[in-house]
Amino acid sequence: MDKNTKILIPEIPGEWTQRQRNGNLNVWNGADHHRFHRTTTDLPEVSLRPPENGLYAERIDGAWYWVSGCAKCNGTGEKYSYSVCDKHNVCRLCGTHRSKLTETPWGHPDGFTCKPCQDAEDAVAKAAALAKVAETDYDEWDYRNLDECKCPHCATVIHIEAEDYGDKNMACDTCGGMFELVTEYSVSFTTTVIGERIIA
Repeated sequence: MDKNTKILIPEIPGEWTQRQRNGNLNVWNGADHHRFHRTTTDLPEVSLRPPENGLYAERIDGAWYWVSGCAKCNGTGEKYSYSVCDKHNVCRLCGTHRSKLTETPWGHPDGFTCKPCQDAEDAVAKAAALAKVAETDYDEWDYRNLDECKCPHCATVIHIEAEDYGDKNMACDTCGGMFELVTEYSVSFTTTVIGERIIA
């Protein structure tokens, strides 16, 4: 697909401005149930899919066109591209086309990773983490009162959102090891003078 692709959509009048996207489906004048103050219109709802994957509808100079949305074709470097052409809808590591996959792939900023490639990457990461932690003797005190959650099996730092704080059992995404997480809180105090400070 060429980044300069521009195919007129004769079915859609140029004066129509309300268009929504859901995957590669483009809907004009659709009922948007998520907006409380939707502008009512007597225009018909029209749904169209592009003539090929990677295209989406865009209004240009008062007319609607199918244009390229594939970040790789366009050379934009956009991560998590919303529209991907058939040529670039492949595993970022092995090049297997999405249509040939038998298992759900893993999302990635540069497209997707098929499960076999993701399993191989995970195995390499696990081996590297376990090899690094094996260089020193294990001491459970190295995993107490830390400012971050660290797996006691492989020392991988695990990011936890504040709303997920709490005591729980967890599995490490890197090595698969199970561990207990205890969230510890400390108390500190601040005092300020009210009125004038007493000095005598």
